Amino acid sequence: MLTVAPVHTTLPLMKKPIALVAAMDEEVDALLAVFPDHEAAPHFHTPFYRARHNDEQLIIAQSGVGKVNAACSLALLLSSFEPRIVVNTGCAGGLQPHHRILDFVVPEEIVYTDVDITPLGFAYGQMLGCESRFRASQDLIVRFRELAAARPEPITCHHGLLGSSDSFIHSREQIAAIRARFGDEVQCVEMEGGAIAHTCTRFGVPFLILRAVSDLPARGNNAHDFLAFLKQAARVSADLCLDFIGHLAGTQCA
Repeated sequence: MLTVAPVHTTLPLMKKPIALVAAMDEEVDALLAVFPDHEAAPHFHTPFYRARHNDEQLIIAQSGVGKVNAACSLALLLSSFEPRIVVNTGCAGGLQPHHRILDFVVPEEIVYTDVDITPLGFAYGQMLGCESRFRASQDLIVRFRELAAARPEPITCHHGLLGSSDSFIHSREQIAAIRARFGDEVQCVEMEGGAIAHTCTRFGVPFLILRAVSDLPARGNNAHDFLAFLKQAARVSADLCLDFIGHLAGTQCA
């Protein structure tokens, strides 16, 4: 009988990549600027980039704006590249009176502010078949807090609840409706985080949302501020994302 000796290999197992997701050109451009070792890898008409930072493999993805675009891009990203974690970065509107432009928001929970199936006995913002709120990875939040505490210059960062919808929040009526349904819980508002949280939760992938405040909807013409501060907010958010990836490289993460 022929005996086949087992084959032993000394090749190291490659870690799965970290995925970085942003919606708009300006936000993706800011990520590519801080992770210059990258190459385009478009897939099914979706912009993806393979990147490296030290010994980390990264996938940078442009989701597009809004919940459907974000869900489509995330499903494709997760099935094609199998990242071990997802970090969503970019901009958001700060909803609290003490918020300032270029503050950071790293939410612990995410809710849809435009989903209403309350006649069927669900909480406002809760989708059928889902928990009432999606929860960011507690492990990644702990890692972020470690990073924030270790920085030589403190950063202003708000946690709590992120509100996500397919609307740019700008009017008193929109803000009043959010507060009527959620009180003062919602820290910031944007258009992709709910779908990103929903998709990652459904597929069991840990995620973190890291946004810089680009505008303040409760203080007048925030569309003007959004356009004026979009690139700067995208840049500081990408810079913080770079620091966070560096911090993860020195810690154990999922």
